[in-house]
Amino acid sequence: MMAGAARAAEQHLTYTVHMSPYGTIGTYRTTKQTDGSDTTITTEAHIKVSVAGVVLYRLEISRAERQAAGRLVYFHGVTTENGNATEVNGKAAGDRFIITSPNGTVAAPPTIRTSDPWSAGDPGAELVFMPDTGAITRVSTSGGEQTAITIGGNPLQVRRYHISTADGREQYEIWMDERRTPVMFNIVDHDGTTTFTMVK
Repeated sequence: MMAGAARAAEQHLTYTVHMSPYGTIGTYRTTKQTDGSDTTITTEAHIKVSVAGVVLYRLEISRAERQAAGRLVYFHGVTTENGNATEVNGKAAGDRFIITSPNGTVAAPPTIRTSDPWSAGDPGAELVFMPDTGAITRVSTSGGEQTAITIGGNPLQVRRYHISTADGREQYEIWMDERRTPVMFNIVDHDGTTTFTMVK
């Protein structure tokens, strides 16, 4: 390695997952590595909903994605829902991003991104793909206004974004700090509201 070469930056983040009326139902962990213009994000989640000791729902997530100069060039994810695993793969090929899932193979434009909170874009409409199914959908992002929230007793200055899918089935709310790190985010769908809050 050349003397004075910059070392890669790395963030390790852990979120608690809360859903009413069940309370805390799991953890969501993300590692973000940045080396020059390349970024690698890995995510693991372990979620379990139970009542009186009876497990009603279980979700396990394992994902990795890589971006080069802001373009998504690689994705691999396995989502296991109640014991049923779904694998999604993606890879840049020329001016397309090829997504392969149990539903088949599709070619997406090079600007495609995943729908995870790290990829929240500027206000406007754009295409994303769902990392759990590989399905491509259009989302609309609004907001970006600065506000303040308190997490763990600590006040934070953040920017708040609202994201909704074109069919309205899913809506997201994301609070990002000055480094564009999601410190809290909500997912609203037919099951209710699930809140992810950064704890470290």
